[in-house]
This record gives sequence, C-alpha cells and structure tokens, in this order.
Amino acid sequence: MPPIFCIISLGRKRGKTTLIEWLLKKLSERGILAASIKHSREGFDTRDKDTWRHLEAGALEVVYVSPSELVSIRRTSASIEDALEAFHIEPDVILVEGFKEAPYPKILCASNLSEVEEAAKRLKNVIAATGEITLKDVQKISEIKVVIQEEILRIVEDAVRKSWINRIPGLNCGKCSYGSCAALARAIGEGRATIRDCAMRSFIAARLVIDGEEVPLGAWPQKLLRELLKAFVKSLKLIDLDVESARKILLEVRLQDLE
Repeated sequence: MPPIFCIISLGRKRGKTTLIEWLLKKLSERGILAASIKHSREGFDTRDKDTWRHLEAGALEVVYVSPSELVSIRRTSASIEDALEAFHIEPDVILVEGFKEAPYPKILCASNLSEVEEAAKRLKNVIAATGEITLKDVQKISEIKVVIQEEILRIVEDAVRKSWINRIPGLNCGKCSYGSCAALARAIGEGRATIRDCAMRSFIAARLVIDGEEVPLGAWPQKLLRELLKAFVKSLKLIDLDVESARKILLEVRLQDLE
C-alpha cells in the first residue's frame, strides 16, 4: 500500500479541497502518481437521473461512461478500506479528503489555534496543521506542527521517496541506469529518480503478487510468464475466446486447499 494522508478539518470551508488540488498539481509536476478519495455525508447520485433510476430498479452496480469519464456507483455502506481497494491503478500516494477517525496520518486544515488545540485532544495521528492559521501564527501545539503548505508538500514527497526506497528489491541486477540498488536509492532520495527507474519494478508484461506482496520480476521473466499463460489458455481450446486479441488475463491460484 502506498503512503496515505487524510486531509481533515473540524469545520466546513477550511481549504481541504484547495490544499488537495494544489498538492495533486505539485506532485504531478514531480513525476509522482497521486490518487484521491473524497469522503462525503451526502449521496453522489442525483435523484431521478438515469443512473439513480437504474439503481432504484435493482442494479447491483451502475457504470456511467462518457467520452471523458467512467464512474462506478454502488449503494452500500463503505469504509475507507473499501475505497482503497476500489482503485484500478497503483498510485505512489493517496490523498484522502475527510475520514477524521481513520488510522492514517492526518493533515489538519484550520482557521485558528483553538481548532488545532481541539484536534490535538480529540484526534490521533495528526502530524501537521495548515490553512489560514499559518498566515497568523506558526508554532507547535502539543504534537501538532503548524506549517505552510510547502512544508506539507515536503512531508508527502518524503513519504513517497521512503516508500520507493523500501520497494527496491536489493537484487543489484545492474539492469537500471544507476548500476546498483544503493545508487538508485540515493538518486531517489535526492529526487533524481523514481521507483519506475528500477528494472525489477517496471511493469512490462506481467506481475506476480503473493499474499498482497509483489514479487520483483525483470523484463524477461515477465514476458516468459505472459507467454506461458497465453499458451495455457490456448491449450484449453476455447472456441469463443481469441487470447491474442485479449487485453488482460487475471489468474488467481490458491496454494493451500480449503479444509
């Protein structure tokens, strides 16, 4: 799981969305792939719209498709963990708007010192505070630092780089342009490289994940795994399936029989 930060506040109109928007732009400029989650007390789907009518008629899930969007709607009680599992991409960091009670590091958007003091008493894992308060007062209250938004960006970037460094497999295969895992780790720490510069972490043709842990594979093992799986599917002689025109094959294998 990549680093996750919850952007929270104790009231409305404290700048959460503005901060996330700014962070997303800055992270993108630095080559960091970011995703976001929006938590709301209100429903997303609008009454009497076609998607709402589909759900009312009994659809388990409705997928809305337009030339520029794809939106999946399910009516269910969901948690932040459900939202995290719903991603179809693998971002470098996830920014969450809301979820004050979640166990992840939190950044508080506050308008005055009393809100920071209240958050220090009520909430856990609030690592920093920012917002209008930074224009008036910068100090440390309890364990919460009050900082400008550029410092929030540095905190997020540092977490991403540490996550990347931890993902370097340490095989010293010599296939990346840095020659060794230690050199790549230094380049990542200095902001000159990303995990995508690791030849064993670059997705080319296939990915192997065991109990949620990705096994690093170079280009040749990935291509071999892809061709072996294609050959297996072809051996099944499925008349209605042309494996050569398929875009993706998903295979799940249970290694232990259920009792």
